[in-house]
Amino acid sequence: MVVLFILAIVAVVAWFAFQYVAIRYEDFLREHSSSLHALNELNEQFTFYDVPNFDMEHPYDNENFYNDIRPKDYLTYQLVYKKKDVLAAINQVRQNAENYASYQNKVALCRSFGVYGTVEAPKWEWLLLNREKKLFSKAVQLPRVKFSIVVTLVLTDISERYITSKKEVFGAEEIEGIIHRLSQKSGDFYLNEDVWQSICRVERGRVTNKLRFAIYARDGNRCCKCGRATQDLEIDHIYPISKGGKSTYDNLQTLCHDCNVRKSNTVERGAVNPRQARQEQKYFCPKCGAMLVLKNGKNNQFYACPNFPRCRHTQSKI
Repeated sequence: MVVLFILAIVAVVAWFAFQYVAIRYEDFLREHSSSLHALNELNEQFTFYDVPNFDMEHPYDNENFYNDIRPKDYLTYQLVYKKKDVLAAINQVRQNAENYASYQNKVALCRSFGVYGTVEAPKWEWLLLNREKKLFSKAVQLPRVKFSIVVTLVLTDISERYITSKKEVFGAEEIEGIIHRLSQKSGDFYLNEDVWQSICRVERGRVTNKLRFAIYARDGNRCCKCGRATQDLEIDHIYPISKGGKSTYDNLQTLCHDCNVRKSNTVERGAVNPRQARQEQKYFCPKCGAMLVLKNGKNNQFYACPNFPRCRHTQSKI
């Protein structure tokens, strides 16, 4: 037992001694290593883009939607909002790749390990060389030279417990093809049928089971058309997705199966697109009647009366 204790102490002391020597060697190398000096000068000449990561992951608590929606559908939907940033990142990666080949060739010319000028090197040359190579490798730039987006869709239960998942990797050329098809549109509608169907599938999938039950509760667990409280209640988009509607709380209603089938994807008389209505609606001050103006706060936007400070009415953005 005593022998093991003594061996443990010796091992700890040896480890600290080795770390002390390593630190001293690193200080020496940073000051005198010709390889590190040449690499540092080279790194100042080459600047590479720090490209952001656009990998995506999204959970679904509805098995039907999970099975129906492909990773490509979800990517297409997200590129509607991120295409400018993604295209910029793809361009940055290509510029990195163009410069990286030249950089690698010049890095090879910097590898002159063991050259420290006229200064005498410390003892244990093998340890010094090993430390020099590690510092050199650590200082070599490794920019992102290939662009891809990994899309992962996860199936969970309503309590967000993991069940299974599916994943797909998309390269730059495929992503650019999707973005090109997204540019072919008329108003809010996409002319490419595959793109349009992808967007519609993902939009329907935004109606999670949690949101579904919230809509049922809001509507009193009854059909909004016939008033029946049946077992075949369904969620309906007031303004259909096929007409540009969204899966938002104010665009969803509870219908029984029969009423939902009769309504189909028609726009009923008086129905409006809530998204468009919010954009067009004007808000008026309840105190003085002036048209409210949109302001930028520290954390979010809000509406304020233009008659400030005489009228100090404000309200959150709707």
